[in-house]
Amino acid sequence: MTVAKNEIREFEVVKGTIPKSLKIKFKVFCVQKNLEMSEVLETLIRQWIQTDAPVSQLSDNLAQEELEELKGYVPKTLKSQFKSLCKQKRVTMRSVLYALIIQLLEMDDLRE
Repeated sequence: MTVAKNEIREFEVVKGTIPKSLKIKFKVFCVQKNLEMSEVLETLIRQWIQTDAPVSQLSDNLAQEELEELKGYVPKTLKSQFKSLCKQKRVTMRSVLYALIIQLLEMDDLRE
């Protein structure tokens, strides 16, 4: 996506807690691909909104794992869309971020 030089994009933080092991795998994936985590999260969120893919709520089993906060900076308008779609679907943003990262890493594993 190209942004005009005079256009100012406002960013807001999107965050959620995910298992520490998953966050580490996601970080490694981004470093190996020479990508910023925020860019990847922005792309994943946009794709999820466009495809209107279903996501289920996280199970309470995750409480057994050590959780860590994941943060990404996305355009303000995208965060608003993301937040409102999560409310409509009655899922937490955390659940969606978790599912999107899992899918991304599984797809990457299949390519190797």
